[in-house]
Parts: sequence; C-alpha cells; structure tokens
Amino acid sequence: MPIKFNPLLLILLSLLPASQALADKLNIAVASNFTHTLQSLAKDFESKTNHQIRISRASTGKLYTQINHGAPFDIFFAADEHRPDKLITEGKAEAELSAIYATGKLVFISHIDPAGSCQDTLNHPAVKRVAIANPKTAPYGLAAQQTLEKLQLWKTVKSKLVTGENIAQGLQFFSTGNAQAAFVAKSMLLQDTKTSINCYWDVPANMHEPIKQKMLVLAKSSNKPASKAFWNYIQSDDAKTIIKNNGYDISY
Repeated sequence: MPIKFNPLLLILLSLLPASQALADKLNIAVASNFTHTLQSLAKDFESKTNHQIRISRASTGKLYTQINHGAPFDIFFAADEHRPDKLITEGKAEAELSAIYATGKLVFISHIDPAGSCQDTLNHPAVKRVAIANPKTAPYGLAAQQTLEKLQLWKTVKSKLVTGENIAQGLQFFSTGNAQAAFVAKSMLLQDTKTSINCYWDVPANMHEPIKQKMLVLAKSSNKPASKAFWNYIQSDDAKTIIKNNGYDISY
C-alpha cells in the first residue's frame, strides 16, 4: 500500500530552519529545590544548542519512584546521592554519566521576632507550626530533622511540624502563614522576594549530613546524545556560575 504524504505538511517542514527540524527534546526530572536554577540552566543551554528541555519537578523520593515505574525521563537531578546511587545499582543508570552538581544549604526562617538568636524562636510560644519537607522523601526535610535532633529539639518540635511533600510546599506553608517557622533551601529564598521573614538562620553544615545533590543520565534515555551534551554542559564554567549564584556550593 503506497504511503500518502500531506503536501501542506511537507511545505511547512521545508520552511523550518534546519536547526529547529533537528532539535532534540529532553525530559528532565528535578528535585523541587533546584527547579528555578535548572530553568536558568536550561535557558542558557538552549541558547547554545538546538536542544529543548521539558522540566518535571517533585520530591527526590517521588521522582525516584516514578523512574522505577517507567517514567520517560532522560536526566534526573536529585537532591541527594542515595537515590541516584540506587538507580545505578539497579542498572537504570551508568556511574560514568553521574555527578555531584551542587551541595545544598539549609536555612531556618521565622515570622517571629527573636528575643535572642533566630534559632531561639523554635522555643517561642507564638510558634505553633514549623514547616519542613517530608524527611522520608526529601533530603532537605531529613537535614531539618537531623538539625533538630542535634539541637535536642526533635521531640519538642515534632508535635508542631507541618510536613510538605517537598521543600517547595514547605516554603508555601510558611509564606501563607500556616506555619510561623520553617526549614527551607537557601536557594529558594534567593528566588522568593515576596515572603515576609522576621529572622533568618544559616544552619551550619555540621548540623546535618551534607546535602550532596547528584544528577545522572538514565539508561532508558531516548535522547542519549542530547542527554550527554547537557551532562557535559553542567560541568562547564557557565553552568557552575549559574549554580553558585543560586545559593549552592559546588565542589567539582
């Protein structure tokens, strides 16, 4: 049976620039804290190449589950090392195409004016709710729990916790006034200019395990050349500058 071509479609394709016709699309899964930074990186990458990027955000744990259920992602930007390493062990990614792309910073914020240091507001009677991300699925939530345990406040504060599915939801609880205090990613505060904050505490890195955020190219990527191109781009000086400017440390 002969194949029929739509003449109009052929004409439209002939009018497209060659670069657009050959462009590859990448589906990238990203932990919520890194979404805004990845958008900036994607914009810069797209301006340098013919590739297009589609971003899906959620908690690291939720994205890991989606990948295990066959979600068609090409690249995964996690907020920890644990889930990417598990994907490598499970044969869903190659170690050669994985890398620590950023180290996250945890901060504590409050709507309450502190009598002493900002962290003292954790004991303030006006603080009825403290927002954190889910420690079971979100690395920043786990870091918040570890910090509270180090301060010997976990048992005291636990009854006040309002838990977001991811760090973005935790910040939303605080921004809407549903929580008087919160542990959030520093990078997200640099992007948020509307939320009113009465005090701010940079949580020392020794209060919790390092938030080493790892990316990898997934074995089932349908666009391996484009995925490798983006993986290489993340190692570039331009990408490192964007990541640093968004509130992260980098060590690669």
